[in-house]
Amino acid sequence: MGPGALRGKDQEPMKTIWKQSLLAAMSLVVPLSESLAGTADFTVQYQNYNAAGPNDDIIEAGIQVRNNTSAAIPLSNIVVRYWLTKNGASTVAPACWWWNAPDCSAISLTTGSASASGADQYVEIRFTSAAGSLAAGATTAPIDLGVTFGGAAVNETDDYSYGNQTAPTDWSRITVHDAGSAPTGGLRGGTLPTGGTTPPPTDPPPSNLAEFFDDFTYSGTGDAAFTNLWNVRTYAGGPGVSGATWSASNISMVTEGSDRLMRLRASTNGTAAGTTHSEVLTQAQKFRFGTYATRMRFRDTPLSGTRVFADKYVETFFALTPYSSPSYSEQDYEYLPNGGWGQGNTPTMFITSFDKNKTASTSARLGYSHDGWHTLVLHVRPTGNVYHIDGVERANHSSQFSPLINQFLDFQMWFIELGPSGGARTYFEDVDWVYFAKDAYLDTNTVNSKVSSLRSASVPRKDTVP
Repeated sequence: MGPGALRGKDQEPMKTIWKQSLLAAMSLVVPLSESLAGTADFTVQYQNYNAAGPNDDIIEAGIQVRNNTSAAIPLSNIVVRYWLTKNGASTVAPACWWWNAPDCSAISLTTGSASASGADQYVEIRFTSAAGSLAAGATTAPIDLGVTFGGAAVNETDDYSYGNQTAPTDWSRITVHDAGSAPTGGLRGGTLPTGGTTPPPTDPPPSNLAEFFDDFTYSGTGDAAFTNLWNVRTYAGGPGVSGATWSASNISMVTEGSDRLMRLRASTNGTAAGTTHSEVLTQAQKFRFGTYATRMRFRDTPLSGTRVFADKYVETFFALTPYSSPSYSEQDYEYLPNGGWGQGNTPTMFITSFDKNKTASTSARLGYSHDGWHTLVLHVRPTGNVYHIDGVERANHSSQFSPLINQFLDFQMWFIELGPSGGARTYFEDVDWVYFAKDAYLDTNTVNSKVSSLRSASVPRKDTVP
């Protein structure tokens, strides 16, 4: 448990193939200091040069940009972004394969990560000064953008920017932005992908869906119904600060309005002897392929005491096998409100899949606060693991990280490092419910509907997973 060997999210190396380029019509040029700043300044026209192969290892898009303003604009003032999903591919390599005048040497290409419906990556087309200016009302010649995936086949039809038209068509799903803007900033044309729920999987759940659900309506951890499903850890050992205690008293049931929640706490006074962790995991090791989901409240501020940023602690939901197993696997959401693992004091969500052979792991790092309620939905398939937060895909890990055997469901809170000794401080996380659907891959809306139906039927818990 931890970040392991992180796979970086830095941009992939640029790959440019030289051919031909652009129509650059010259007219009155708008000074660089002047901003036109209209969200309809440009229209992209798009045709799919590879419409017959939507499931192969290449994207080939013909992209033209029209200037809708009344003044010429240097192309170096704008960038064009094509939004896609890499479907677990480890390589995203863009190339300019054709452009008319001057040529592809007036273009540079980069890639970046995204977190939106139909997009976990974008390819950005940038123009050098050699591309010249685009006159009012003029349209560039087609740019032949190619994207390859290291030989891996991908499904283009789930890409936000995908279309199957074979003639140039106005297309709002390829966007134009001010040069140098953030991925979703400086919009000058097109419609950005949303952060809403990703499209539902194409395979419907079976009619006899095997489900595990718990609404945590117990009187306490001594409730017989709780102990029938869950185990509270009290034994010593990792992860976390050596010498700390795993305390059963750190797990409680609390009432908030009409809702009942499970609360996990971790506390410290800055010494190992004064530090306590918490862990709750299922009694049964029977969860493998399917949908894992929970609604959790991550907290940046302490339940009591003063927040000490040198206290590096972890709020988690994950699935795992015993670490000693030769078939060890683990899929983690790990939130570090005070930073840690090389992130300074920046609150960071680590999303990590650990390798079944304990030799590698892969991780996404979301470096911003997740304080508050979030719905986590994880699809674990034989083909890999796909992680969502509030309906947005946040990480996609390959089949190397698919579990070989059944796993436990687990919640934890523990310290990586301790701040200075002194006053006691207690940190916490809350769990509203947890849900699992065996061999079915449900989107966030469907999971929420399933949970609402169970609650409406006054079903506090359900377990039909064999």
